Amino acid sequence: MKTTLKIIPPLLCGLWFSNLCAQETAEKWTVEIPELITDATPSEPPRTKADPVDYNVKSSRTTRRHVTEAPPMAGLPPVTGTINVTVQVVEDPNLPDPVPVLPALPPDDPAVIARFEEFSEKYRGTELVFLSATVFDHNRTLLRIFPNGKVENEIKAWSNLDFNHFCGFSNYRVTNDEDGSFYECSIMMGIGNETTDHDPESPLQRVGLEIPKLPDFVEGGPAFILVEGKADSPAMNTLEQIHDLYRVEGVRMEQAYHAREKAHAERKAYLLANPPVPEDVTVRFWKRETQSPAGVENLKEGVRP
Repeated sequence: MKTTLKIIPPLLCGLWFSNLCAQETAEKWTVEIPELITDATPSEPPRTKADPVDYNVKSSRTTRRHVTEAPPMAGLPPVTGTINVTVQVVEDPNLPDPVPVLPALPPDDPAVIARFEEFSEKYRGTELVFLSATVFDHNRTLLRIFPNGKVENEIKAWSNLDFNHFCGFSNYRVTNDEDGSFYECSIMMGIGNETTDHDPESPLQRVGLEIPKLPDFVEGGPAFILVEGKADSPAMNTLEQIHDLYRVEGVRMEQAYHAREKAHAERKAYLLANPPVPEDVTVRFWKRETQSPAGVENLKEGVRP
């Protein structure tokens, strides 16, 4: 069944006009990303490495097995090969016990109370943002926003942003400009990429979609047009906030996206040139020395015997 999104010109013009004017007037909130954006930079190696364990093998048995493992990333063939599976019985290596859990801070600690009071004075909680994004040609995105995951107040809108840039972080913060209170928004986004070619099987051709005329991002900045839904839906706040967020953090978001894409391409090329092979597996068993009842109780209390 062929469906077409109907656009109501008066409503769209009003929303578009108010969105453009919002850039010139005082905003009612400030949006930011209070965390790092993933850009595929390798994490720092651990400062210290555990010393290798010298196992005293009592018995050992090895078998050969052909295995097939999932590819390390999409677009690569499965990892297959024959590996050695070794099962060993070893003497107790006397590995150290795990570090005991730190004791809880006393609830009447003045520093703890002051910290909680300072935080609760401004913090208003966390909201979930349910968002579906279909990106066309990396410069237009069809959005569906569901307030609190419900469909009653769903809205659909076209944006002149590439929402691939909204990957790489999970939360953004909205601060009330009047009283300084803030809340966190956690993005739950499903995203896909399409093209607007003239192929009959193009997604736009299949469902009869037409991308409305939107201002160029380079010239006019972030902009959107509402095509379905009520202008007073709570989802409108989300729609405005994510565009305000890109106005503030867009450069950082785009740079992180391109860094991730570059790292992904380099990693894929390396794996194609150096196909991984499955690694051998060694499983070791040993019998621990019996712990005295007193020692067990001490461990339960977080105290080493």
